[in-house]
Amino acid sequence: MIKSSVPVWVLLFAFMFGFEKPRWKLIMIILVIVSGVLLTVEGETKFDTTGFVLVLVASVASGLRWNMTQLLLQQDGIGIHSPIATMYYLSPIMFASTLTLSLLLEHPIAQFQQSDGAFHALESFGLMAIGGLLAFAMILSELYLIKNTNTVTLSVAGISKEVFVISLSVVIYGDVLTTQTIMGVIVSIMGIIWYNYYKLSKVPERSSYQMIPITSSNKNLDD
Repeated sequence: MIKSSVPVWVLLFAFMFGFEKPRWKLIMIILVIVSGVLLTVEGETKFDTTGFVLVLVASVASGLRWNMTQLLLQQDGIGIHSPIATMYYLSPIMFASTLTLSLLLEHPIAQFQQSDGAFHALESFGLMAIGGLLAFAMILSELYLIKNTNTVTLSVAGISKEVFVISLSVVIYGDVLTTQTIMGVIVSIMGIIWYNYYKLSKVPERSSYQMIPITSSNKNLDD
């Protein structure tokens, strides 16, 4: 449930960085979306303080990370405007940190040594390669989305992804949704529609009709 607060932290940091102006309507939209996500999450039977703190720190860091990414992509003074260039500079750091944590916590080398054979190792590497390609495509699309819009739009798109995943679980795996989950999905969809309407209402009309000054032209013709 704490992970569902990511859009709130994204919005707060967007206010702090000046990417969004504080508006009550926008705050209400994000609260409606977060409320819908909270309804789709079943309550935990046991509270763990360490897990709560870790997830809360991860949620805050996620909001800060995406806003700093927007700062990197949209500020002229920094000079990095391409999502590809951003991934070029960030990927080595992410790879080194992920590899270090994997070696310390998961012990992948020992697991491969205990595997059944070469086929199992190749299968594992293949699955990791496919997952890596999908992650690369996802992060690249997220960076392009941030460059052309903002981090709040990205967080709303993330909620849309969760609603889509829930729908797929029902269609493919036959999961049965409770009344609370269905209400959460409906509230989330309503919040997403409200956000889209909010963004569209802020876009100025591009095709404004301008009348031709017939009076002045006729005057010149008469002269």
